[in-house]
Amino acid sequence: MPLYEKYEDHETSPVLQSFERFTERLQTGDFFKIYEGDSLAGSVHVYRKSSGFMRLHMINILDEFQGKGIAQKVMSRLEIMYPEANSWELDTILQEEKNCYIYEKMGYVQMNDPKKINNKMSIVHYIKKTNLNQLKAL
Repeated sequence: MPLYEKYEDHETSPVLQSFERFTERLQTGDFFKIYEGDSLAGSVHVYRKSSGFMRLHMINILDEFQGKGIAQKVMSRLEIMYPEANSWELDTILQEEKNCYIYEKMGYVQMNDPKKINNKMSIVHYIKKTNLNQLKAL
């Protein structure tokens, strides 16, 4: 909701999707709750787009848990959980610089030009090619 209010994204925000659409999305792929100790810290939704190609659809970390490296740990864990994936993709808000920084730090590369949603917000597409030797070392 904070991002919806900040960017006034009436076109693509998941906040506006129907409950039916939300539950339909969860039928595809895997949805995980993220815990920090005994506390719910967020969630992540991933799905297979094609053989060897995964999509990190949503990763949400609650405000009080941000800045603790949780998203990076989750992303690394997902790569281990899906060893058949040699490529990953995701979309994020270009103006959310912390998100872009984390994704780039994790090896994602921005593809194409950002898609302007409105005067406040653009969506950027990222892809990561997984290094199988690096995963085996984890």
